[in-house]
Amino acid sequence: MESSKVKETYNATEKEVYWQKFWEEANINKFNPSSSKELFTIDTPPPTISGALHLGHIYSYSQAEVIARFRRLAGFNVRYPMGFDNNGLPTERLVEKERNIQGHNMPLADFVKICLEVTDQYKEKYSRLWKSLGLSVDWDLEYSTISSESQKLAQTVFKELFEKRAIYQKEAVALYCHRCRTSVAQAEVEDQERDSVFYDIAFSEENNDNLIIATTRPELLPACVAVFVHPDDQRYTGVVGKTVKTPFGKKISVLADDKVSIEKGTGAVMCCTYGDETDVYWVRQYNLPERIILGKNGKFLEIAELPEISSKSIVEGRKIIVAKLRKLNAITDERPIKHNVGVHERCGTPIELLSTKQWFIKMLDKKEDLLKAGQKIKWHPSFMLKRYEEWVSGLKWDWCISRERFFGVPIPAYTCDSCDHIYLPNENNFPIDPKIQTEVLSCPKCQKGNLIPEKGVLDTWFTSSLTPDINNIFPTNNQLAEKLYPMSLRPQGHDIIRTWAVYSILMGLYRHQEIPWRELMISGHILLRKGEKISKKTGGGQFKPEDVIKNHSADAIRYAMYGASLGRDAFYDEQEVKKGKKLVVKIYNAGKFILSHLTDFSKDNIANQPELETLDRWIIYRSYVVAQKMAKEFEKYEYNKARILFENFFWSDFCDNYLEIVKGRLWNEEKSSEKYQSAQYALYLTYLNILKIISPFMPHITEEMYHAKLLANNRIISQTDSGFFASLEEQTSIHLTAWPIDQQNISLTEEELLGVELMLTTIAEARKYRASQQLAMNVIIPSFTVNGKKKAELLLKPFLADLLFVIKAEKVVF
Repeated sequence: MESSKVKETYNATEKEVYWQKFWEEANINKFNPSSSKELFTIDTPPPTISGALHLGHIYSYSQAEVIARFRRLAGFNVRYPMGFDNNGLPTERLVEKERNIQGHNMPLADFVKICLEVTDQYKEKYSRLWKSLGLSVDWDLEYSTISSESQKLAQTVFKELFEKRAIYQKEAVALYCHRCRTSVAQAEVEDQERDSVFYDIAFSEENNDNLIIATTRPELLPACVAVFVHPDDQRYTGVVGKTVKTPFGKKISVLADDKVSIEKGTGAVMCCTYGDETDVYWVRQYNLPERIILGKNGKFLEIAELPEISSKSIVEGRKIIVAKLRKLNAITDERPIKHNVGVHERCGTPIELLSTKQWFIKMLDKKEDLLKAGQKIKWHPSFMLKRYEEWVSGLKWDWCISRERFFGVPIPAYTCDSCDHIYLPNENNFPIDPKIQTEVLSCPKCQKGNLIPEKGVLDTWFTSSLTPDINNIFPTNNQLAEKLYPMSLRPQGHDIIRTWAVYSILMGLYRHQEIPWRELMISGHILLRKGEKISKKTGGGQFKPEDVIKNHSADAIRYAMYGASLGRDAFYDEQEVKKGKKLVVKIYNAGKFILSHLTDFSKDNIANQPELETLDRWIIYRSYVVAQKMAKEFEKYEYNKARILFENFFWSDFCDNYLEIVKGRLWNEEKSSEKYQSAQYALYLTYLNILKIISPFMPHITEEMYHAKLLANNRIISQTDSGFFASLEEQTSIHLTAWPIDQQNISLTEEELLGVELMLTTIAEARKYRASQQLAMNVIIPSFTVNGKKKAELLLKPFLADLLFVIKAEKVVF
């Protein structure tokens, strides 16, 4: 019956919305730049608007949220903002998919307008979800990476780094996605294992012998400019330096370089412009010519010796070339293989290398500085530093920051059509969009040519790498303006260490000669089954966050998200959600019972601490010890260990033992007696501590019970302007109280602790005995024997009355 009453009284769906509205209206989470408290600033990930949020977001954002709430209780002035990364290729692809349009097929202004409409709709959806989860962000600190303020900052930084010669433009081989029609950065390429075929192809030598090369990309044969072998490969000693013919009649040289693997394939490989980065190296190293055969649309250009593949796709061209090679008997062997292919992480299209004019930020020159900066940051978990170092050490390209797209921060540059001078306007005029400018500008350098506007936009990571700066110069920072760098914490996923973390650190080094934050909190992914990450690409899987919260409550979902340790991928487990729901009910039931015995408890009782019974001192002492241990785990970002500490204390020490034991005094002692008042004091202080230490995990039920009061009909009501604990503590919210610290110096002697331990052991044994004998709890046992004689009797003497009540025995025999 009690369970049904709880469901009727505490409606999680209604009350969670109620408290969320209360927090917003009462500014509970508002950052106060005038506070004298120590600052704790969080560089919250601005979610990319590229699709619906999913449980993976709930997983990672909850982990940062629990730290934010703990830091407030621990006495810090927490600055916890929210942003939205709503520009760039991911957003464009979402808009094009949802509206069934293509950016390159319509006027730019119309496309941008639609992008803004769609992103505003998604911002609203995201905000509703975050609020329904109970995120304690200050929504007055909200920012957008496409806002005029962010655009101005990004363009100002572009100009600043260009003038420092850290940004440069040049015609260079760049990673390119022909599906998205844009260049990409190294960090946007991921390896995927795909089926392929290894072809052995015969090139003819001058003496009519064949030189067999091995390749997985026969379609690049028209772009072959050399054949390479290893200098120590004895098979090819006599052919190095000579000329061979491709099956299509092109004459090329055979060169030697130690980048060739003797063991792989035939040991002879084509150098094509361009198949991979080794080709790029060889072309530069040996001054080889370029033969560009692919266009930006992913189709073959006009090729004199192979007119039949012109305007064909890569796949179509490959089939035609393979068929022609077979007809010429040029394929000597072919075997199926699986190998890793570099694909664009946004769309899964294999990346090509094309020679284009692009803008770059120097990264290779900063590798050592990036590695040193990584060492200065405290990584949680610590092993994530190694991932960062491995990525930085493996960098092969400068960061390509230009994109041939539409919805993004425009590159604020012009190039003279006469002298090639690059002109950047005064930053006071930012933000600007050169490509929509109608006025013709003359070159300020040569006074002859006209300035041609840059048509590209900045990589969206360029702007999001500046989130520490966006937070630093936020308008409401007041006297803290431009003093919030470096920030305290950056929470983020491990999959974007190579992008968001690396790029933000790079910007910090260029702009401030400083790391952007003191600590990094790296979360893992949540999985539905082994190896499958829940992502926007998969539609978020079967569990939609809105539905899960509606069906189970935000507190229950939050609780489930804290089961795994930081940085680890974890399976979504509905059993964890059920445990969370059970905990909510238990906190409510325990609170209702406690309130029923505190009806005459007042501030006077708090001020005039009674002579406490040993058991009461023990439970208060335990609550402080657990709070202290939890705080240490929180400071190490081990929230999962803090959760375990709470569970063990609340379920075992408090509910199973203390509440069951103390019922004897609460039911049998006079309310005026010291024993009763001792129990009241312990209940008040311990339950209040419980609400505080679980509140970072479960903010709604703890706020509910903090504001709860018992009515005459034994039902609970909770309102924002009242509540038993709220009125006595005189704090507007449980989340504005202080983390429990033992100011009373409550302690127990070693003998008292041994006595409590013996009492709990005795109770456990008595419960086992009852279970083995199938005795109901209301059956009185004549006597219960404790082996230990005099020592045991002395230890248990302070607890005998409580012990006899809970084990339902007439006497204890030693």
